[in-house]
Amino acid sequence: MIITYQGDDYFKLQSGQFTVLIDPVNQRSFKGATVVLNTVRPAKTQPSEEGGFWIDHQGEYEAQGIHIAGASLEEKTEGEKTAYRIVFDDVVFGILGYCAKEPGARVQELLQECDVLILPGSGKPFIPIEAAAKLVRQLEPSVIIPSLGEHYKPFLKELGQEKTNTEEKFVFKKKDLSPKAMAIHPLTPKKS
Repeated sequence: MIITYQGDDYFKLQSGQFTVLIDPVNQRSFKGATVVLNTVRPAKTQPSEEGGFWIDHQGEYEAQGIHIAGASLEEKTEGEKTAYRIVFDDVVFGILGYCAKEPGARVQELLQECDVLILPGSGKPFIPIEAAAKLVRQLEPSVIIPSLGEHYKPFLKELGQEKTNTEEKFVFKKKDLSPKAMAIHPLTPKKS
């Protein structure tokens, strides 16, 4: 499994011939994608014939063996925000997208036992750092990948990890993950 960060909340998850895009910012990247997942509706981009299975709403979905479940973040905004659980290549991902406050019980239940949790890690205007750290401690994922910014030091400090190196990509297999390790892997946005 390879995770790359494209900037903002745009991530690319790849395993073999399958690719999941999270919050892509342009249609050029759709080519060859198995699933295109959007955590906000209306999305920043629109469906394309080049793209894979398009998801931008809560519910349960399956595309080529990739299982996705989404629940509303129930935030009062102009658009709809959705949190997702993705089961892909036996790895369980929790995706919080543009979450601005601590999610409710339904979303927290959806994200239980996730291996990799991707959530905003830089504070305002997104989930406050203290609330993000509290959620991480409740969920105890194997890996945490902060999104929506590059200033994660307060988030790291809140989780008791003073320093960590950023990586260009995170490459792993399910067997490499230690349950409940809460290892933080900040990724450097890929330059186009």
